[in-house]
Amino acid sequence: MKKTTHILFTIYIFLVIWIILFKLSVSIDQLPHFRSINLIPFYYPNKTTYQIREVLDNLIIFIPFGLYLKTLNINSDRTIFLGFLLSISLELSQYIFCLGASDITDLITNTTGVLVGVGLYYLLKKIFKEKTNKIILALEAIVTILFVSLIVIILINN
Repeated sequence: MKKTTHILFTIYIFLVIWIILFKLSVSIDQLPHFRSINLIPFYYPNKTTYQIREVLDNLIIFIPFGLYLKTLNINSDRTIFLGFLLSISLELSQYIFCLGASDITDLITNTTGVLVGVGLYYLLKKIFKEKTNKIILALEAIVTILFVSLIVIILINN
């Protein structure tokens, strides 16, 4: 079970990198070539509903990170810290490689997503007790298969 979790976690990390850094692009030519940085939390000069969607997307994308690491028996503080490190690494990479906007809001919402994942793990642990890791692993496998299928469809259509 641990080996399967490691495999799914590795696929998940590659997907997160592809989504955040490469914006689901299948070609280098499709990547954005601009650099910006926003250090004011939840500041949007052009207020639209798009920002709310982006905040929710960032939160949701990082929930599995907390779940995966908890199923691998990583303690909660370390899990949240590692989620923060992944998030800041991605935001800095966007800036360094001129792949879009680096935003403190993303760092906050990504880390909050990890925190939600950890909390969700403990909630599921209270409900399912010793079956928790098996149930989470089954859900992670289903979601990973669906997401990889979506990616295959995207790649075929491009």
